[in-house]
Amino acid sequence: MTDLLEGFRTILTGEYPALLWAGLRLTLAVSAAALLVSVLVGTVLGVVRTFRPAVLAPICDGYVTLVRGIPLIVLLSVVYYGLPALGLTLGSFPAAVLALGLYSAAYTSEIVRGGLSSVPPGQREAARSLGLSHLQALQYVVLPQAWRVALPALGNEFISLILGSSLASAVTIQELFAQGKYITNATYRQFEVYAVLALVYFLLTFTLSRLVLLLERRLARGERLESRRVL
Repeated sequence: MTDLLEGFRTILTGEYPALLWAGLRLTLAVSAAALLVSVLVGTVLGVVRTFRPAVLAPICDGYVTLVRGIPLIVLLSVVYYGLPALGLTLGSFPAAVLALGLYSAAYTSEIVRGGLSSVPPGQREAARSLGLSHLQALQYVVLPQAWRVALPALGNEFISLILGSSLASAVTIQELFAQGKYITNATYRQFEVYAVLALVYFLLTFTLSRLVLLLERRLARGERLESRRVL
C-alpha cells in the first residue's frame, strides 16, 4: 500500500500534472474540432439519405456503410499514413480531426435522419405554400426543428468522440492518453497512471452526460410549454 501511495504521489507532483493538463486540453480541442466536421458532413449525409436524390443517395449510403464497417484506428492510419502516398500530407492534428470527424459523421447522419423524420411533413408543405423553395424550406423550417430533437443525441456523440480521441496517439497526437503513456515510460507506474487516466476520462464524460441530460430535460419542458400555448 505504501508503494502504491508513493506511485500516485510521484505522478501527481512535479511536471506530470502539467503534462496531463496539456493532454486533456488537446483531447478536448481535437474532439470539438472533429465534432464540427462531423456535424457538417453528417448533416449533408442525413439530408441526402432522408430525401433520397437519385444520384447522391446511393453514394451517401455507401459512405455510411463503408465507414461504419472500418475500425477507427484504421481510418486514422489511412488519413495520416496513407494519404501522403496520394500526394496529400496532413499534420497530426488535422489528420486526427479529419479522421475522427469523418468517422463520427456516419453516426451523426443517423441522428440527423432521426431529427428530420420527427418533423411533420406538413411543415415543409406549409413552407412551400408560403413561397419558399425546397432548399429554403429545409434551411429555415425543417432543419431548425430537426436539430432541436437531435441535440441531446449529438451531445452523446461528442462524448463518444472524446473517448475515441484516445486512439489519436496512433498518429502522434500528444493527447491525454499519449501523455499517460509517456508518464508510464518515465516512471514505470502503469497501474497508477492508467488509474488516474480512467478517473479523468470518467469525470469528463460523466459531467458531459449530466449536461446532455439537463439539456434534454429543458428541451422537453420547452416542447410541453409550446404545446400548451397551441392548445
